[in-house]
Order: sequence, then structure tokens, then C-alpha cells
Amino acid sequence: MTATMATRAASIPSTASSLEPDRAAYGILLFGAPFVAVLAGMSAEWLDFRALRVPLLLLVGFGVLATAYAAGGARGGWRSFAMTVLLGAATWAAAQSVYAIIHVASGERFHAERFGPQWSQAILLIAAHGAFLGTPTGLAAAIILRIPVLRERASRA
Repeated sequence: MTATMATRAASIPSTASSLEPDRAAYGILLFGAPFVAVLAGMSAEWLDFRALRVPLLLLVGFGVLATAYAAGGARGGWRSFAMTVLLGAATWAAAQSVYAIIHVASGERFHAERFGPQWSQAILLIAAHGAFLGTPTGLAAAIILRIPVLRERASRA
């Protein structure tokens, strides 16, 4: 009887040791999108965005992918899919917000002054980046996260 109990006790993994590395890794991954939003916003202000367009798109894409995965996006379902798309839009909007804040704080003006006051240009730039760059980035990340779920369903069928 004691040997059986000892065997059962040995087969139960310690929850503290088995969950801590996963929590730490997921905690780091959760900060992927906020980190790349700040990095992309700073890069767009001080570096040549045209030369860095593809690296910045990939950087933000991987940040959105990491954060969506850590937040549970790999489970599948429409809710996770929509969350990932919204995360993409929010990440690009945050990157553009960082850019606009740095741009205005350094005393520079936006180039298209004929479109109205500075604050409205900044808001429109933020919205445009969220919609036209963030939504496709979020869609791509959501599709990538959905591939394992679709493969699993196909193998069961």
C-alpha cells in the first residue's frame, strides 16, 4: 500500500516547478506587442521609415503574434481571432502615437499642413495606421495562430 502511494505521489508533477517557467515565458511574450509598438514608433521618428518598412512590419508582426499567443490566441475560435486582429490595430496605433508624441515634442510639424491643425493630423495618422497597417498585421497573425488548429481538425476528419 505504501509503495503504491509513493508511486502515485512520484507520478504527480509538482505544480510549482512545472508551471513557473511557462508563466514566466508567457509573461515575457505578453509584452511583445507593447515593446515593439514603442520600438517601431521611435524607429519611425529617428530612422528612415522607407528603408525600414519591411523590418518594421516584421517586427510588429512578431510582437503581435507573440502577445496574441501568450494571451490565448492559439486556442482557436472567433473570439481569439478577433482579439488578435484588434491587437494588431492597437499595436500599430500605439506605434504611431509614440511617433506623433516624439515628433511634436521635438518641435517638428507634420508635412501636410493644408489638412488642418496638428492635433487632427496626429489623430488621423494614428487611426490610419491602426486601420490600414494594424488590421492586416493582426489578420496575418491570427491566420498564423489558426494554422495548427485547422491542421488538427483536418487530421481528425
